[in-house]
Amino acid sequence: MDQFERFLEYQKELVEAQLKIIKKYQLSISSQKRTSKLDLVAQILHDAGCPLHVSEIIRIAAQKYHAEMDRDSIVSALLKKIQANQRFSKTAPNTFSLRKDESHDS
Repeated sequence: MDQFERFLEYQKELVEAQLKIIKKYQLSISSQKRTSKLDLVAQILHDAGCPLHVSEIIRIAAQKYHAEMDRDSIVSALLKKIQANQRFSKTAPNTFSLRKDESHDS
């Protein structure tokens, strides 16, 4: 085997090893459950054990979970759930809590 053939064989083995690593990480990433923003809000409210203003929810999400949340989107999503009588309640302007029946489930 000449030098060029050995080089090609080396490159082939290197690429195959890289592909193996990529496939391993793709499997681990795809198997992780993605948490929705509302699930994260519910977790934050559950951990707090009391109603929180949306600004505090966003601050905790960024600080503790490294998650960015758009204030208007979160408020809109929370209000939709509240109107559907699901999961959350509004206790004051832009202040939310888990519904009483939801706070015991988590």
